[in-house]
Amino acid sequence: MDLSSKSGGGRTGYNPVLIILGTVVVLVGGYLISLLSPSLFPLAASAEAGPIDQLFRVMLFLGGVVFVLVEGLIILSIVRFRARKGEAGDGANFNGNVTLEVIWTAIPAVVVVFITLYSYQVWVDIQAPKDDELVIETEGLRFVWSFSYTDPLNRLAEADTQNFTDSVLHTYVGRPVRLKMETRDVNHAFWVPTMRIKQDLLAGRQTEVAFTPTEAGRYRIVCTELCGGGHGAMYSYIQVYATEQEWMERFIDVRVERILNPPTDPLTVGFNLLNENAYPCSGCHVLESVNWAGVTGPTLNGIGDTAARRASANGLGGAEEYIAQAIRHPNAYIVPGYNSGVMPQFGAEQDEPDAVDGAYYVYMSDDSLTAIVTYLCLQTATGESACGDEAAIRAAVEAQ
Repeated sequence: MDLSSKSGGGRTGYNPVLIILGTVVVLVGGYLISLLSPSLFPLAASAEAGPIDQLFRVMLFLGGVVFVLVEGLIILSIVRFRARKGEAGDGANFNGNVTLEVIWTAIPAVVVVFITLYSYQVWVDIQAPKDDELVIETEGLRFVWSFSYTDPLNRLAEADTQNFTDSVLHTYVGRPVRLKMETRDVNHAFWVPTMRIKQDLLAGRQTEVAFTPTEAGRYRIVCTELCGGGHGAMYSYIQVYATEQEWMERFIDVRVERILNPPTDPLTVGFNLLNENAYPCSGCHVLESVNWAGVTGPTLNGIGDTAARRASANGLGGAEEYIAQAIRHPNAYIVPGYNSGVMPQFGAEQDEPDAVDGAYYVYMSDDSLTAIVTYLCLQTATGESACGDEAAIRAAVEAQ
């Protein structure tokens, strides 16, 4: 398509009809490209997805306009200014065009300012506080997510705790949620594609992100900030219930009841602690019985048999002493092929000590450690415990 025509004096003029036609083609092409956006996105499961998707469509339209314009000019240049048969000399030399330079500087500047103001307004709107927000303290640490809940009915006042944690984010349709997020170690990034939310967790700072679920279901949470060898395994889920009643009955009431009337069997307690990721273990270790699939630490499948062999080789009293020591003092024995200073120290004191024997410090009571050791002792080829009775396990824990 030739946009030029010869005018008097040999100067080149431009055909306004062809320019208008080219502009229409560019705009329509950008619009058609923007229509692809629904096929690029996952399910929209939050109220914030609407304005964010619309922002993306606008940006895709602008990007499509630039793409069609640039590619069209390239094709036009190839056709219009190609070397004709028999031509061997240089092409015509064009120098400077102030009008064109002003246009291609002014238009991108206006577009950038528009995108900045538009996207900032969308961000302000979705971050604005809403009535009756469900505030959840969120912690990211290598390589798990932890969410802290309080009982809306305040039934935990009689217990020795005020909240409880879970590795899954539980909420329900229509309830605004605000996550107040911190990291225990390095920077992480909290991303839920279906909710259209993403927020970095920065060391030494508390960051926030807000959303309102609109679709019941289970949606994946991933970390998008490279945080170490287990980064790819640092994922969890948002469980969105259809109603507040379902959320209360299937999650809150179950957990509160367990706190107020805890099971007395250490084996059950240990399974619950590990299965619900009460501690940051699943991101590093493999343990098939609780669906752990970590990649940076030694497997815990068959740990009862392994602990018995290593306890004997290292002069320890038994498998229970080896497992308890490995959790309380992770650098006391390093499994060949793995590095020291990577596993956190799960200590018995609530206040972090001055010297930490591990990557960082996590409080774990003697009761919790006894229950966890009891469960891990059963991870044997025969299914029989590799450790002594409950008293022997408790003694091994308290000796650490």
